[in-house]
Amino acid sequence: MNQLKYPFSTEARETSLKLARDLGDLVEFVSRPSNEYIVREAEERVLAALTKSEIRYPSMQDERDVLVYSTSRLIVESIGNPRLRALQAVAEEKAANKALDKEDPESLRELCSTSFRWSIESMGDVGERASLPLQMRTYEFKIRFENFLEVAPMIRAPEWNLINRFLDRGWVPIRRSELVRLASGKFHQIIKAGRLDLPPLSERLAAAVERLGAEMPSHLRQLEPLKFEDVEQSAFPPCMALLYAKQKSGEENLPHFARFALAAFLNRINLDRDEILKLFEQAPDRHKRVIEYQVDHISRKRTSDDDETGYVPPNCSKIISQRLCPVDNQETFDPLCEYILNPLSFYSTRYWEESKNVTNHSWYANKWEKKQTF
Repeated sequence: MNQLKYPFSTEARETSLKLARDLGDLVEFVSRPSNEYIVREAEERVLAALTKSEIRYPSMQDERDVLVYSTSRLIVESIGNPRLRALQAVAEEKAANKALDKEDPESLRELCSTSFRWSIESMGDVGERASLPLQMRTYEFKIRFENFLEVAPMIRAPEWNLINRFLDRGWVPIRRSELVRLASGKFHQIIKAGRLDLPPLSERLAAAVERLGAEMPSHLRQLEPLKFEDVEQSAFPPCMALLYAKQKSGEENLPHFARFALAAFLNRINLDRDEILKLFEQAPDRHKRVIEYQVDHISRKRTSDDDETGYVPPNCSKIISQRLCPVDNQETFDPLCEYILNPLSFYSTRYWEESKNVTNHSWYANKWEKKQTF
């Protein structure tokens, strides 16, 4: 395995520091005439993330190639657009995932152990695993639960919840494909969390930043304010307000359940289809045709032979079970949430309150019994 191609590897980090001790050194190094190819390839790497093309790793025949990734990060942070950083994180994660999937099990284990300081042990070869209980034989590795939890909570699928996993004295059995997912997901986190103290740029780097900045508008549609007209955004329940804000920012990919819930809610309160599409096109992993298909599918479910109003958004209990309720998560509070069971009920009630200028919410307790306990 050539670990240099993985920017998160110990070998790549050490080599980068040997060539350029800090960002000021990096700017000076890549601006030398003999090293300008690094800036060119870094610019192409950022453009690949922006256009959702596949990132191609350098050949790494020259150790200087390791600085292509560092330079691409410098360019993105200099542009300073959070959506571009999110796109870069997604693109780099996908590239790492594809490359890691080709590594042999022991090389993969060693890379993850040294790069992230994870405790990972082999479960043995096929013959050794044959003596294990039947349900355990498909697991090639086991990882410490605290390392597993560094990434797993960010993956919304139920099988990534620790409560749904085998746990033996602090060790979580995982499959090879799951270790690949954890490693690439960790890399995604590193990029999203990274912030750089930017030095003055050379003329060559500044030109790359200017070119990519000019390219961005044609690839990133800036979200205009939604045309709510008869739709009152101020009447959104806390869960939908939070999901809407996250989707609008374009800094992260909402999980599938969250996207479905938000799209169904917006459709049911009669937000225009084009406005819903505009909102979902902000996602870093957007695919226009897929978005159009999914939004149209959600909005065209028939509730009767002559009624086509679309899916009802999930009820509060399902939203809570997916950890998407900011009230249940104690991030905010609204007294109406205690008396309703679905986001649509919240919206219709709050919409009525605002239309009548009702600001005293004590009438909830006088008219209804509580239905939720947070």
